Amino acid sequence: MASKWVPTACGMCYVGCGIRVLVEDGVAVSIEGDPNNPQNQGVMCAKGKAGIMNLYNPHRIKVPLKRTNPKRGLHEDPGWKEISWDEALTTIAAKLDGIRDDPKKLYVQAWEVTGDCFYWLLALGSAFGTPHLMGNASATCGKVIHPVEFFSGGGFHQQPDLHYCNYCILIGTQFGLGARGAFNHITLDMAEARARGMKVVVIDPVGSYAASKANEWIPIRPGTDTAFALSMLHVLLNELGIYDARFLKHKTNAPYLVGSNGRYIREPGSGKPLVFDATDQRVKTHDDPTASDPAITGAGEGGRPAFELLREHVAKYPPEKTEEITTIPAATLRRLAQEFGEAASVGATMTIDGVTLPYRPACVDWAKGPQGHKHGFHQSWPLKLLNIVMGAVNVPGGILSTAAAGKRPHRWWPEGGTDGLLEEGGHVLPLPHPKAFPGRTPTKPFRMDLAELFPLAPHFHTLLPITCQDRERYGLSYGIEMMLHAPTNSLLGSFGDLKMVESFYQSIPFIAGFAVEINETNLFDDIVLPFPSYLERSDFVAGTNLLIPHCGKDDWLWQIRQSVVEPPAGMRQPQEVIMEIADRLGLLGDFYRLLNHAFRLKEPYALQPGQRYPITEVIDRMARSWFGEEHDLGWFREHGVIRIPRDVEEAYIGPFLEARLPIYLEHFLQRGEELKEVISQMGLEWDLSDYRPLSDWMPCPSYNAIRNGRYDLIAVHYKLPYVYGSFGNENPWINEICERTPYAYNVLVNEDVAKAKGISDGDEVWLESPATKVRAKAKLTQCIHPQVVGVAGHFGHWSPGMPIARGKGINFNSLLPTDLEHIDKISTALDHCVEVRLYK
Repeated sequence: MASKWVPTACGMCYVGCGIRVLVEDGVAVSIEGDPNNPQNQGVMCAKGKAGIMNLYNPHRIKVPLKRTNPKRGLHEDPGWKEISWDEALTTIAAKLDGIRDDPKKLYVQAWEVTGDCFYWLLALGSAFGTPHLMGNASATCGKVIHPVEFFSGGGFHQQPDLHYCNYCILIGTQFGLGARGAFNHITLDMAEARARGMKVVVIDPVGSYAASKANEWIPIRPGTDTAFALSMLHVLLNELGIYDARFLKHKTNAPYLVGSNGRYIREPGSGKPLVFDATDQRVKTHDDPTASDPAITGAGEGGRPAFELLREHVAKYPPEKTEEITTIPAATLRRLAQEFGEAASVGATMTIDGVTLPYRPACVDWAKGPQGHKHGFHQSWPLKLLNIVMGAVNVPGGILSTAAAGKRPHRWWPEGGTDGLLEEGGHVLPLPHPKAFPGRTPTKPFRMDLAELFPLAPHFHTLLPITCQDRERYGLSYGIEMMLHAPTNSLLGSFGDLKMVESFYQSIPFIAGFAVEINETNLFDDIVLPFPSYLERSDFVAGTNLLIPHCGKDDWLWQIRQSVVEPPAGMRQPQEVIMEIADRLGLLGDFYRLLNHAFRLKEPYALQPGQRYPITEVIDRMARSWFGEEHDLGWFREHGVIRIPRDVEEAYIGPFLEARLPIYLEHFLQRGEELKEVISQMGLEWDLSDYRPLSDWMPCPSYNAIRNGRYDLIAVHYKLPYVYGSFGNENPWINEICERTPYAYNVLVNEDVAKAKGISDGDEVWLESPATKVRAKAKLTQCIHPQVVGVAGHFGHWSPGMPIARGKGINFNSLLPTDLEHIDKISTALDHCVEVRLYK
């Protein structure tokens, strides 16, 4: 029997852990973690171990399919018919050619970040000329964290420095305990940090997996993170006087003088913001090298320092007031603030590899939870401010920005820009990133997703089901006529109210997409293209280690994915399919130009117009271009991963950034005024109160719905460590885990509240929101806020192509009302705390 261990990358979630697959006589029989890969350090999760079963799914799509039933709907049978690859691609190319004169009619849903398909689909859409490129999947995740991090940290995401942190507050995230990038790596780091004494405080409506491992779990009413953070800032800045004054003076816009109109006081000639230098009592530009002690308190000529305004502003949120909003006792909040402030060790330093750095071993981490609200930006931004005022950003022990900087295999680094503030985030690929600073000038919309009316947002797809209902209202005279999509189940995961999404998809005359199995999104397809398992694919990008790797001084890595077994006969690599579509449209040259730019391919490695390449040759060119001739595809096939040590400057970029971080968002005022003028011209009435430089707590619709008695509970979503989106729902091993634990397919209800309603553990109940009513099974627990219902994962499937998952659990997103009153006017996040009734 011929057997071998083949190194490759897992594809059961976006992390992309390094794995080794045992192949016997061409059959994959076992998967284990690669101990040489720093992405996961040899550790695997349940999802990864179960991945081998995807190969043997009898319901996999192995040949192209076409619809024979012209009627589309959530529960319509498409009447699939097998067709040849030539017919499938000819049909797709012809439909694209039919809208070539107006390319904006194409919508590309590209999210599939386990491999290259994401980048290749986006490149195809860009080459075609459409602006409607969806490079994200969730209606909330990433809406705030990425743009905020790029202008306040420099990278794509954030991560506590578990190597040196002593006090970690997790708000609306299960970092290192239930979710996040580099999950298996940071789980080990989290265990070691807790073993050495780091305190973990989890603030979350749900007593989740993270809460179960924390030193302290504090339940909070959903949608009140702003009030909590502003109250913490008040206690720290006004009651305790704990903040990093030196950092604020020299590394933030805290000393920038602000006039009575909320705008910076600027030098007349240069337009540069001014500061007041306490040393010689003179007003100077922010970048004047003689400004040795810029004041952050008091007043200057016609203005006050931004920090003084912040302190005054947060004083409106004493703990006694915010207790009524958040339900967190005032005494508890004051204790947390004091513990956090003392743990931050303001003024301390440490030396690593001979380099002395600020040492701030305390941080606040947040992610999906705070973002998913009507006022999601302002639910999140004050949480970031807690780190900034402590000087605990990109220094040992603090919050670190992921993938922000590197020196090898090429250099990428964040850069300052407008007003001396951090503007350009670092990215290993030279691609545009979601920017909320300085933002874009609003105009009347040209795009169906109304991007022009959201000048600070990173992406906009949540608007599509709304605008397609009434295009004329927004001055749009066309509609989306074709959609291309990755195998992600966007219908269930990317939007809200399913009736709205159904109507949107029904409005698109032609849809084609990839599929592993026929999920609910594929039910609307006209052409389905088979998508290989990750154990059958080849990718240069294998997961999100380029965006959300582990932080600190651990080695940087790059890995490729190689096919460990042959795909079924006739199945093709998705990159080669996309390449052929580009070629059939005569776009191959432009398509290659975009890929060459994105992947930094120079001669002699650049892809040449007029040639088609097998994906293995493309990966070989990319590997040699980045890492040298000695690290070609053959080398990666043998070794799996290349490790590059990071130095102190790469690991802790804070002291080395030549840019300031914001505490005061002056540009929000300008963008808000510009937007007000545009929507007034369009005859729209929008609430633009979110366009303010200092955050205030503003209630979500669910908060008011509970207070006025129209509904009695708030439903929230939470993640499971063994489920990523709906990726593994059809996997029998993952399904078995979900069936054996009561916290997956059931909804969590506070035990006391349930008993008062006459509901017992395991009872069938109705969960009714303004959007829909669904049947669920109740799991009673004390580990949930008494005003909350907890819904896990992305379940609730009905597609015939997913018989294992069908009829199990519920789909949380379907509960969500989808209209402009539930959209954050800054980030386009869809409100993910929804009022519900629960009854038998």
